[in-house]
Amino acid sequence: MSNQSINSLYIEAISWLRDMGCDEPINDIQRTFYGLRSKENISEVHFNNINIKSKSIKSSIDSIDHINDLHNYLRLNLFPNDTNLYSKFVFFDGYEEADLMIIGDKPNSLDIKIGKPFQGEIGNLLNAMLKAISFNRSNTYFTNINFYNTDIEIDVSLQIVNKQIEIVKPKIIVLLGAEATKRLLKTDKGIFQTRGKWFDMKNLITNSVLPCISMFHPRYVLAHPHSKKETWSDLKAIRDKLT
Repeated sequence: MSNQSINSLYIEAISWLRDMGCDEPINDIQRTFYGLRSKENISEVHFNNINIKSKSIKSSIDSIDHINDLHNYLRLNLFPNDTNLYSKFVFFDGYEEADLMIIGDKPNSLDIKIGKPFQGEIGNLLNAMLKAISFNRSNTYFTNINFYNTDIEIDVSLQIVNKQIEIVKPKIIVLLGAEATKRLLKTDKGIFQTRGKWFDMKNLITNSVLPCISMFHPRYVLAHPHSKKETWSDLKAIRDKLT
């Protein structure tokens, strides 16, 4: 079986497990899964023609000190010959030296069209939320744990997010929604258990610890207006933490 076929099976299996609610391995013992998984070790994942080695990307971005340099590195190395894929790449928006960093899950179709995260109704609501505590696009940094419109290898995404945190050096991080909270805090608790609580988040690159708060994603607030009360409470906690 070719590497491409093997990786296609990996992607299908992982997607199926994710849809079933599995978000972490039980252990590292290799299994056959009735022929679904090969016994050979595969150190890289091929996804939509993107070939990314999770171990190599950390060393490649170690010396990068500026967000635009990181952006250019990803553009040149992840999408060297495919402008269509690069056109769907949504990286960041806002101020590169912000005290406040917002991290969501993944870009939506309008984000992809414009090329920046948190656009449309979601962005308008987020802008209004931040304005209420004297923050906006000019003094806040915005990104997602996935910079593509569908999942790639999570270890790669987390390395890139942690590199952004290292460069920006925010004082506070806001995790919007369950996926960002679970991935970055390495927890299996749902958003109703984490929302409104403060956590110490360890950066994978620097080992530094930053305070972060878990909040409802604006997507959820739009669909459930009754959650505005909790959201306002969280925003006030952020404001108080930064003053």
